[in-house]
Amino acid sequence: MKLRKLFALLLATGLLALSACSDPAAGTTNTPSPGTSDSPQQGGEATIRVALATASGGLGDRSFNDSAWLGFQKAAEELNVEIQVVEPQSVADYGTTLTALADQGFDFIMAAGNDWVETINTVAPKYPEIMFGGVNIECTLDNVAVAKFSDFEGGFLAGALAGMMTQTDTIGYLGGVDAPAIQRFLVGYQEGAAYVNEDITVLPTFVGSFADPGKGKEFSLELYNQDADIIYHGAGKSGEGLFEALMEVPDNCYAIGCDSDQDYIVEGRVLASTIKHVDVAAYDFIKSVVDGTFTSGDHIYNIANGGIDLSPMTYTADIVPQEVKDTLEDIKEKIVSGEIVITDVFELQE
Repeated sequence: MKLRKLFALLLATGLLALSACSDPAAGTTNTPSPGTSDSPQQGGEATIRVALATASGGLGDRSFNDSAWLGFQKAAEELNVEIQVVEPQSVADYGTTLTALADQGFDFIMAAGNDWVETINTVAPKYPEIMFGGVNIECTLDNVAVAKFSDFEGGFLAGALAGMMTQTDTIGYLGGVDAPAIQRFLVGYQEGAAYVNEDITVLPTFVGSFADPGKGKEFSLELYNQDADIIYHGAGKSGEGLFEALMEVPDNCYAIGCDSDQDYIVEGRVLASTIKHVDVAAYDFIKSVVDGTFTSGDHIYNIANGGIDLSPMTYTADIVPQEVKDTLEDIKEKIVSGEIVITDVFELQE
């Protein structure tokens, strides 16, 4: 057992020596070794140790990985916990990454991204004393809490916005991988667009990765060339390619960001962003560990409780007409009341 732990620790140290994390505000820095505090984030002596394992896109995606890390940083400042982040280079590294963190005795480990589902369901049962967190995965283990975001609601809002703003009646969707969690965005997007525009055509494409901005750009340009004048993405770091493509197409083409407020990336050209508050879920999970109230199972985050929302359109206030904004607010109210029912791909699988 001691040899296994020593091997896992050495393996994790080796992996982390190759990994780097990018603070969205400060550029690239070296990732600290697991088990050491990220001292600039600490408010005092830590009593609880928590770790974040990002999806393969890593930090700097300006999307869900960065959002999760913000929640950890807030927890370090307010809850006196020691925080750590690990950035596996690919899905193939997930198993060794999660096992190494568990062997080091972290009290809580959160894995960001739906592609962690198999790894969490395999590793977590071996460490019943450790609490784990997942995002949009299927897991019924007693030591795993899952943040279930109603991404289809955000997708519906994005589709309604695109459907009202398009000049070509053709809009695009850039997905990371063709998986149910990403299909949830797409189906909501399609239904939202059709709700406001019966003539709409939605062109979907999938990069095949959450960590390939180059292909994200290539596929986005293909969509724009097929007459799509607005593209919404659910592609993680691959979505960075959408914004690069946006700067190479005419000014009457737009994008819609995802997971975090990405409106600033190309000011005036990103109509809005659907915000998934992974930061709130991360903080909530850590706080429950600190308070001793950790509960396994699904925790729902949606429009009704503030887990899903649209960005304030800071850079497009003069581009998006007030009538469109009012319609979006009306749609939100109808979603919350149940008057608008959106297809949830997860439910179709049950």
